[in-house]
Amino acid sequence: MTKERSMKKFCTMLLTCLLGILAGCGEDGATGPQGPAGTSGTGLAAFGGFYQLATIANATVVGGADVPLSNNGPLLGVTHTAGTTTMTVPSAGTYRVTYSAAITAGIGAALSVAVNGTVNASTNKPFLVAVGENTGVVLLQLSAGDVLTLRNNSAVPLTLALTPGVGAQVTIERLS
Repeated sequence: MTKERSMKKFCTMLLTCLLGILAGCGEDGATGPQGPAGTSGTGLAAFGGFYQLATIANATVVGGADVPLSNNGPLLGVTHTAGTTTMTVPSAGTYRVTYSAAITAGIGAALSVAVNGTVNASTNKPFLVAVGENTGVVLLQLSAGDVLTLRNNSAVPLTLALTPGVGAQVTIERLS
């Protein structure tokens, strides 16, 4: 094939392609049958947010003691009285518990979640630095009326960061 003939064939193919693009698409086909309706969710069944704005008077949490939580965020079902250490879940289910503490002293202390007074071993987070934050997330199968606390699970006292910073916080969410 000669160079001129090859170029002519290329131009013809290009023109055919461009005309196809300019001509647009054909008509849409018929709409298919509607699928089945999905289940409607209701969101979280229960939740609560709690935090400690520590002052010099209450910033130190001795070893083995529960961390007081001075304030509540939004609550649905989960109960807590501001200034106390206990949080109560309303019903049985799987809960996600997120917890953290920011310390200014306490290397060797440990942060844990206790359920009905007993530390859940999967929640123990040791402080390996003298100053810093420690965070944990755990899924717990809880019964109606279970009481949770955030605990210094060590013999070493820890000192929470002072207000206006949040010294400690807990979020509880019922997933099912």
